Amino acid sequence: MSSIKPSSIARVFIAGDWDADGIIASALLLYAQEKMGKYPIEGPAIVDLRPMDPERLRFLLKEVRANYDVIVLLDIPYIRGLENLLGILKRHFGVKKIIFIDHHISTLNNETRLRKIVDELHVSQEPTSTILYNLLVERGVKVTDKLKLFVEAVSYMDRGLRVPKKYMKLYEFTALFSKALTVKRNEDIWIQLVKWLANPMPIPMPLDKRILEEVKKAIAERDRELKEVATDLAMSARKIGYIKFIDARKKWRKRGSTSLVSKIGRILKSPVAVLFSTAKGYPILIIKASRGAAYRIAKYLLGEGIAEDIAGHPNLAIVRLRNDVDTETLLKYLQKASFYT
Repeated sequence: MSSIKPSSIARVFIAGDWDADGIIASALLLYAQEKMGKYPIEGPAIVDLRPMDPERLRFLLKEVRANYDVIVLLDIPYIRGLENLLGILKRHFGVKKIIFIDHHISTLNNETRLRKIVDELHVSQEPTSTILYNLLVERGVKVTDKLKLFVEAVSYMDRGLRVPKKYMKLYEFTALFSKALTVKRNEDIWIQLVKWLANPMPIPMPLDKRILEEVKKAIAERDRELKEVATDLAMSARKIGYIKFIDARKKWRKRGSTSLVSKIGRILKSPVAVLFSTAKGYPILIIKASRGAAYRIAKYLLGEGIAEDIAGHPNLAIVRLRNDVDTETLLKYLQKASFYT
């Protein structure tokens, strides 16, 4: 249990990722604090919510305008310099406690650094919402059936496993609002979705008909383009061990690379590694492989000096390659990685 006891009314700041896992984790925490008064503070508290991603995390100091008792970061990967940022929050902004819950590769790789600055760190290769759900159950919080089902649906999505029939409608809805926020990066919609999920009452979904139709149209157009490009790229795949390799540097320079890789993986029904160029001038390799294999391959490439940094999830890893690594060298190490991992 938290040792913080509010003298009047405590303040909690929740920052969660934009995606489905981040939304559901934020809803779990909002429910545990606002509805149950159990975690992260025992008792009542005022809760503020914000969607956050690694780039916006650098501007967290602008978001924190009050003396928060607790700041919780959910499903947001570690970035360079995060220790300094969190240190400033504690030393100069009156933040009493920082809790960090995540499953991204960069966070797992920097666990030791984070433990030196945060008050609570909960990390594993499970989705963030699963980590938090288990944490709440351990603390005696009875989670609503609605939230529990969404946690289970996201666990299938994250692991790339076939979704059981009983979760299919939840899976489709979860995918819809996740895509909705990719298409319409709208903070108000994110907050409304979090509050809707956290509310134990059977209230209507916050996306009104007009917004929903706009979102569905935009998603359909985006999915059509991704499917066309993914089908085209899948035909150029080269088998490297148990991995299918694709060079997409001349075919795709837009946002949505991870979605494209996921579609290619579904078409080929195989682990895939897709090479992209970036606007910042360095190449990245996105690996999609289930049961943590993407993370193991990425770690191997990092250990062999082919990669400069790795990020993403255990089942979808984003590898920043060295600029001087040519394609044939990369394929040679991918072949070794497929053998050793």
